[in-house]
Amino acid sequence: LVTLTLLNLLNYVDRYIFAALIPYIKADTGYDDAQLGWVGSAFTIIYTVCSPLFGYLGDRYRRGRLVAFGIVIWSLATAAAGIATNFIQLLLSRSAVGIGEANYATIAPGLLSDFFIKARRGLVMSIFFAAIPVGTAIGYLSGGYLGAPERMGWRHTLFLVGLPGLLTAFAAWFMREPTRGAMDDEATGQTPLGWWESNKVLLANRGYVFASLGYAASTFALGALVFWAPEWLKSDKGLNAEQANSVLALCAIVGGFLGTMLGGVIGDWLGKRIKGAYFWVCAASCILAAPFAFAAVIAQDRITLTINIFISMTLVFIGNGPVNALLVNLVPAYLRTSALGLVVVIIHVLGDGISLSLVGIVSTWLKEHQAALPGFAVSIGNLSGLNPGTQTLSMALLIMPLALLVGGVLYLWGLRTKEGQQV
Repeated sequence: LVTLTLLNLLNYVDRYIFAALIPYIKADTGYDDAQLGWVGSAFTIIYTVCSPLFGYLGDRYRRGRLVAFGIVIWSLATAAAGIATNFIQLLLSRSAVGIGEANYATIAPGLLSDFFIKARRGLVMSIFFAAIPVGTAIGYLSGGYLGAPERMGWRHTLFLVGLPGLLTAFAAWFMREPTRGAMDDEATGQTPLGWWESNKVLLANRGYVFASLGYAASTFALGALVFWAPEWLKSDKGLNAEQANSVLALCAIVGGFLGTMLGGVIGDWLGKRIKGAYFWVCAASCILAAPFAFAAVIAQDRITLTINIFISMTLVFIGNGPVNALLVNLVPAYLRTSALGLVVVIIHVLGDGISLSLVGIVSTWLKEHQAALPGFAVSIGNLSGLNPGTQTLSMALLIMPLALLVGGVLYLWGLRTKEGQQV
């Protein structure tokens, strides 16, 4: 658990330091919001496409060796982004980061689940996924501080954080391989199904499908926030890059860590008392987070902004451990890594694979049409207290609370399924 959690921490530092560097990259290169949105989406697309492949491999081969391969790929690609000399090179290097991180995100949770019994997986997954807010915060802080031109600059920062990851690949290579399904009440040694047959079985599981769709909706919202927040706080809320990254780091490391750990404790506690406990926790986290996400987007002062980002992040992260425990508990052990690979496709194709570029496109479009904004944009601005001509990222980020509400409804539908009542 300790080894995999530390590797996950490094995974998210490498992933989100790029978001913290966006203001510096824009100033240095002149790339606009739409272009940088496509860089984020390219990472997500490659990450998504590769995940089923690693899910398939993870159900058949030694998972520690596969994880080591992924670490090498994402570390080299992160460093390569620092020496990119044009937009295409930057796009390709960040896309390659997606290959390595798809490997880890798909294989590691299934590997971890084979070390612990089902009743403890909510807390175990919460500890593992607590690396997300902590790694995100470290990424924001280090990127915001080191990326400044008067310090290391964005290029040297990416190079610095990329290469040390190569050393950690050794820890993964020599990790003990547990028996698949050894901690579950089911026979082990089941012959893995073919790729097509595996996906047919998974998509016939309605509880798994609704859990995946709910996860996609929350990923749509959270992905847009964590990618665009440094630039949004700078351009729309008047913070400089270091202030923006400090606010985000505080909210991520405290709110995200607190929410993730609470989610695991609450989910496991409820799981001993009611059926569908993890579905209830996930639904509540999304629905309760939505109004605070809306309040954060329309906030006009720094204190109100910070409080609402903190509360909404805490609530969204409450669902993080439970949804991953839910996904591994809903499927048989011999399909677990394939299930995690497929869910990565679902959450990114329908989640941040859309939202990252959508927010950038909407923001750029509003800037280009300041002189003649359509009536609906003016109406939304009037209702929310935003200026649609200047607070363009805020206008685009109004999609976040809506996505969270949709996610909550999808989790509640999952609760009504036969599978949802059995976990």
